[in-house]
Amino acid sequence: MFVDYLTNVLATVFKVTGTIDPAKSFQELEVDSLSLAELAAQLEDEFDLTIEEEELRPESTVLEVAEFLEARGAVLSA
Repeated sequence: MFVDYLTNVLATVFKVTGTIDPAKSFQELEVDSLSLAELAAQLEDEFDLTIEEEELRPESTVLEVAEFLEARGAVLSA
């Protein structure tokens, strides 16, 4: 559920091109540190949670962030 959401955000907002493999790190997907900070801010606003810098790193994968969001009780609106 969050994997699809994150994949869509990366493709549409952050213009990650090609197929986004959720098992690849943000670094491998060529998402820079500024974009990661913007993604963290967007997730914090949208899901009303706090994301620490070490929780969203270049080495993090889309799958890890999806699991993090689920574990923190984030809910996607319908």
